[in-house]
Amino acid sequence: MSYQAYLFDFDYTLADSSSGIVMCFRNVLERHGYADVTDDAIRRTIGKTLEESFSILTGITDADRLADFKQQYRQEADIHMTRNTHLFPETLRVLRALKRRGARVGIISTKYRFRIHELLDQYLPADFLDFVVGGEDVSRAKPDPEGLLFAIGRLGIKKKHILYIGDSTVDAETAQAAGVDFAGVTHGVTTADELRRYPHRRIMTTLDELLAPPRISIGQIVLLALLGRLVCAESFPLDEDPTFIFLTLFLLYLWKVARCRRILPTVVRTWLNKQLHPLTVRYRAFHIRQIRGKMPAPLSTQTCTCRNCGHTYTGNFCPRCGQTRGVYRFQLKHAAGNILRSLFRVDGKFGHTLIALLYRPGHLMRGFMQGRRAAYSMPLQTLFLLVAFYLLAMQLVILQPQDRSKEATPMPDSVKIERLQESIVELLEENAQDPDFISQSANNIAIANMQAQLDGLLPADSIAPSLTHKETDDNSISSLLNHSRLRQHLSSWLAQSPFLSHVWTLLERWGHGNRTLQIILILPFLAVGTYWAFQSRRRLRRHSTQVRFNLMEHFFIQAYIAAQAILLSILCLPVGLTDYADDLFALPWWFLFLLFWWDMRQLYLCSWWDSLKRSALVYVYGSLLFVAVCITLAGIIILGELCLRTL
Repeated sequence: MSYQAYLFDFDYTLADSSSGIVMCFRNVLERHGYADVTDDAIRRTIGKTLEESFSILTGITDADRLADFKQQYRQEADIHMTRNTHLFPETLRVLRALKRRGARVGIISTKYRFRIHELLDQYLPADFLDFVVGGEDVSRAKPDPEGLLFAIGRLGIKKKHILYIGDSTVDAETAQAAGVDFAGVTHGVTTADELRRYPHRRIMTTLDELLAPPRISIGQIVLLALLGRLVCAESFPLDEDPTFIFLTLFLLYLWKVARCRRILPTVVRTWLNKQLHPLTVRYRAFHIRQIRGKMPAPLSTQTCTCRNCGHTYTGNFCPRCGQTRGVYRFQLKHAAGNILRSLFRVDGKFGHTLIALLYRPGHLMRGFMQGRRAAYSMPLQTLFLLVAFYLLAMQLVILQPQDRSKEATPMPDSVKIERLQESIVELLEENAQDPDFISQSANNIAIANMQAQLDGLLPADSIAPSLTHKETDDNSISSLLNHSRLRQHLSSWLAQSPFLSHVWTLLERWGHGNRTLQIILILPFLAVGTYWAFQSRRRLRRHSTQVRFNLMEHFFIQAYIAAQAILLSILCLPVGLTDYADDLFALPWWFLFLLFWWDMRQLYLCSWWDSLKRSALVYVYGSLLFVAVCITLAGIIILGELCLRTL
């Protein structure tokens, strides 16, 4: 239901004031000898004027006595009413949501206006409500529409754009008399069947249904069914390798529909919410812990003498030398921690960082960049240590190549020679048929490598014909990279200095197959891609400074994300998930993307959809930048080679 203005009754609609009302009525009635009136009878009169309520409960019609009852009731209400009135759990949430939509919100009640403000002003700003019409503002109480018509006049909105929400038949009669739409809520003693006798738009069990989106449409059901059929056709039989394209589209569209449409009936949704309430409470507590992270230890107020410098102080650390007050004697239980600290410089910060990377990575990164660093280790330190632990774990879990060679049956040299010769012939035939320079260059590189293997297998006095052509050595990219004059000049220059030559050899050996170096080289591309995708000028105008980071901070953020991926790879090794062990992050690409998507949502405090779009942009920008850098380096190498050839 979408309206421009929402007008509410107060008692039993927004708040449960029955305890205070019953207490005030009970004190007045017992004071005058009416002790036999039940609490249910008192609750049935809520919503009526005080004079009408006392007349119904006592049978008195004398105006003077009813006025005296009213005066005594007001005195009791000044003492007991506000403290015994409680808003319904969803009241504040619904009112704020309606205001965020741009709707006007007001209250029409027989209750005194100052008493309504006395309660609501504890939770809402003074100017939150557009107006409040109380019992003192009208001469005729509900069901007379005077108060409702007065509010409509102040709003200046047509009646068809106004909804009045109440809990009793009196409210329904008031809306009918004023000519506005009515929605009933069964918070009070009036049943849904009693409210349905009057014209209404909806009868609700809670105010949350005001925010409920419309039901799912037939077209959306048909489209979901069609996507579901395509998912089944794509996923079965199970022995084939599915692409999960239609499954992804089905889940995304189902998520989109669930966000703006009601899929489950109200009864089912209410029952489901009730059953899942314990899990919902625990999830909210977990979400709060995700945001807060590790809280600092409470400051000790006891006096302590520092064992290092002898200074007496109060607090957790000595202000003179910085030593903690929690100094313990070395025992056997501390051996593991001491070994880790001695070998890897690993302390409690490293453990806290690993745990945070598993369940609150984005919040960890944002807090670390904003200065909350005392409880966590540095990004690059975390990455280097995890890569070292991963390589150690691979040595323990995965069978090494030398071990495999012992078990595998060696292939005879004659078979290897025959296969290499056949492969070289096939590549040469492909070069003759395909005029593309890039394909020919790639084939020439493969031919040169296989020819080198073939030369190693053939005996020295072999008269076997060479299957490579002269242009393979003269024009291929392999010759350019491995036997180019540029490399020869560089090697000759380094050879003049034994120290530089030795350093260059060590760097080549260290860089070959070094996983840490490969990860470090990729981080700048991802950092620049993230900076471009999430730090555009348009986003900077929309977001506060708490989610703005410079390029260097993005580099360290990517280091944390890489450490998170390596950590998950380590956890996957013991359970046998080693199919991607030789990849850079030892995880499938789609899982890495999901991980990055989740991290960016937490880091930038954005929606899932916004994070998905911009995470895809990160990979697009990073890939384009990587291609541009590779083309630039290749151009520099080719240009240098051409310059040397002209000399």
